Amino acid sequence: MMARRPQLLFDPSAANAIAQRDFDAHLYSSGDTRTTVAADHTTAVFVAELILLLFFGRVLGEGMSRVGQPAIFGQLLAGVLLGPSVFGALMPEARQMVFPNTPALKGMIDAISQIGILLLLLLTGMETNLSLVNRKRRAVISTSLFGIAVPFVGGVFLAYALPEELIPSSAARLVTALFLGTALSISSVKIVAMVLMEVGAIRRDLGQLILATAILDDSIAWVMIAVIAGIAAQGTVSVTNVGMSLAGTALFLAVSLTIGRRLVARIIRWSNDNMTIEVPVITAIVLVMLVMALSTELIGVHTALGAFVAGMLVGQSPILTQHIEGELRGFIVAFFSPVFFAVAGLGMDLRTLFDSTLLLLTLAVIVVASVGKFLGALAGGRLGGLTAIESLALATGLNARGSTEVIIASIGLSMGVLSNQLYTMIVAMAVVTTIIMPPTLRWVLARVPPREEEAKRLEKAEAEERESVPKMERALVCLDASANGALAASLAGMFAARQQVVTTVMEMRRERDDDDNSGRRLLARAATMVLQRKPVASDEQAAPSPQMSLHELVHSKSADTDDAIEMEATKGYSLAFVGIEQPISATANRFDDRLQRLVEAVDGPLAIVLNGAPPTAEPDTALDILVPTGGTPEARLATEIALALAKASDGVLTALHVFDPQDDTEMLRGRTRRQGLSVLVDARRLGKRSGVSVKGISVTNSRPEVEIRRAAR
Repeated sequence: MMARRPQLLFDPSAANAIAQRDFDAHLYSSGDTRTTVAADHTTAVFVAELILLLFFGRVLGEGMSRVGQPAIFGQLLAGVLLGPSVFGALMPEARQMVFPNTPALKGMIDAISQIGILLLLLLTGMETNLSLVNRKRRAVISTSLFGIAVPFVGGVFLAYALPEELIPSSAARLVTALFLGTALSISSVKIVAMVLMEVGAIRRDLGQLILATAILDDSIAWVMIAVIAGIAAQGTVSVTNVGMSLAGTALFLAVSLTIGRRLVARIIRWSNDNMTIEVPVITAIVLVMLVMALSTELIGVHTALGAFVAGMLVGQSPILTQHIEGELRGFIVAFFSPVFFAVAGLGMDLRTLFDSTLLLLTLAVIVVASVGKFLGALAGGRLGGLTAIESLALATGLNARGSTEVIIASIGLSMGVLSNQLYTMIVAMAVVTTIIMPPTLRWVLARVPPREEEAKRLEKAEAEERESVPKMERALVCLDASANGALAASLAGMFAARQQVVTTVMEMRRERDDDDNSGRRLLARAATMVLQRKPVASDEQAAPSPQMSLHELVHSKSADTDDAIEMEATKGYSLAFVGIEQPISATANRFDDRLQRLVEAVDGPLAIVLNGAPPTAEPDTALDILVPTGGTPEARLATEIALALAKASDGVLTALHVFDPQDDTEMLRGRTRRQGLSVLVDARRLGKRSGVSVKGISVTNSRPEVEIRRAAR
């Protein structure tokens, strides 16, 4: 496929730009001293520009956050203040010195901005959870399609009604119209999520419905941009060109969401487990994003689609820890986001709006975007089976644009399909709609009280937020050929399959891994039993997430060196199962030396098997688990893990609290006993949420071990 320069197709001043470039080249070759001095200071000027954009972007972003508005508005405002509207109007010479109109500097800033676009789309993709769309597919799909179609058609008609001077190229008015229609029709999932959190509706049914629709909007948007960019690259509109763009996009999505998902997960896992340099996973993620962006460029669609899909695949990786995600987010938000949005603000010239005609056209853009989105989403919600007030809330919540529109407008401006005036109008529309949305959504939601079942779900979700097991991503299993090792393998397999936790098995002192009693085979057998129990979702609940296969869940690593397990334990595991023949030292009341080193290396809880008997039953036998608990955080975590194992085996759990009468002094007057009973109540609540039968026992004895042995018989 031929390399494309779409900006040359639509920029009417291309000849002037080429002439200016040739003139600049002549000055350089002729040894002009002024040019040499400027070239010598190019880096210094570039750094000064970054300092101003970054400083004012972060400061004004902080100010906007404090008044309840998105930080990107402050970053856009920073660019507006440093642009021709304020800085250029008040001190034109000073602005020309800091932001000179030279090809080298413009190219450097544009490169930072383009990388910023890709990284922001990577972050947006990582936050995209398509499983939300499954909860009420009919309402989400109908609302998204109608909510896009109505403003899109309105935007296309508006583009054909615009004066000739606002269109970069009259021959390419259709491409401009398609870009404008897309920009007016898409909700920004980042802004929608932020506003829903601000108004306290992110967990509500309507909040989840609004967020799911915005996610689908964003996903459709980048497919549309990819196709439109492909049309722009060809320079003409034909069925063949559109078909090629659609076919290329479909092929890319099909490969990415099947082979690509597994490949990206393996790349992230391999980088985390095998590389010793600093932040190797972040480097791997950025490389994945760049490769996928390049792939979409090579097949004739825009790099935006590749970056967005890369983010989706990275976000689905089973071992993307919160720490790594936080580092990547900080890397993007601290530098690229403020610089990109400030550069986007530089492209705005508010003096455009001083012209009464252009001001009226800007208002028309805002009206078409707002009314079109509102009416389309309202109709889609009703067709999707929602009530009138629910459809009203949904239509209101989707009327927030923000970052997505700014990115789309920046792409259109860089390709030459949008003029500076149209760019300014689109960004103004994004700002106005996002400012209006929070108070109107809050007003509508106040008139939609949660149903009884929704209130129960919200209470359950709030309680689950305090649990630790659902947040676990990786487990390490260290075992040998003993009975303790066999039991640890079976328990770890059930836990891995039930919680969908990627598990690494390291087996000590075993020459062969292919016999039926090897730890890995026992673990795999237990995991397979659990995986074969298919979850069933009710009509009102989300469909179960796709299960990882046994091959994806369970991995083996060699433990042939003395420090292999200790080295592996430092790679970010959430939990470790340990089953070795002699975990307690024979000479002292402490752990075995090797187990002690493992305890010190693991940054998380350990489940250590003591006195394990050889397995006499099949792995699918229901477990009867006893958990002595005292109400500490560690005891609560043990209860959560035990509940996961009981659920995996269709078993039951008994929570035992031993009350020491010496703890209940006259001053406490029974408070300690009441706290013990509350521990059992909490265990029953955890069991109810997990679907496990929990029996609570409270006994009095100054020697807890006696009661634990009695209950275990």
